[in-house]
Amino acid sequence: MHPNRLILSVVVAGLLLSACSERSLETVRKVTYPPDFNYVSKQKLQGTMDQFAWYTQLLQKNLDTVEVTPQQRLQSVQILKKMEDLAWKLGSQSLSSNHRQVTANIDAFRRDIMEARTALMQEPPDYNKARVVPGYCLRCHALGRERG
Repeated sequence: MHPNRLILSVVVAGLLLSACSERSLETVRKVTYPPDFNYVSKQKLQGTMDQFAWYTQLLQKNLDTVEVTPQQRLQSVQILKKMEDLAWKLGSQSLSSNHRQVTANIDAFRRDIMEARTALMQEPPDYNKARVVPGYCLRCHALGRERG
């Protein structure tokens, strides 16, 4: 192959690869998906799920005790608020996405997180709803495994 053709081929290949970047794909999705569709990339979904897992572990650590200190209670409220914010970023049932499990369950998950947070903020606090938050994750993940 002639050296100029080789250089041209490498340049064209590089341009094609850069055109397929995530940013370019976002532009394509804006025109190919309806406006009420929430495309969630696999990376974003995995990152969000990793954060949910991390916050769930922190929450369990705070509440896995006979007597919860005021500091643990406050931290748990903050953790639940962060989980709620993450859930909002994933969308809602009225906004379809490319992840059916998320779309089908996100509103109930968010509601349960909000109720757990509210229960911790009341006087006296009710820790029961916050202690079962890990079960909320299983609701979706168990269904996903059943469907294959």
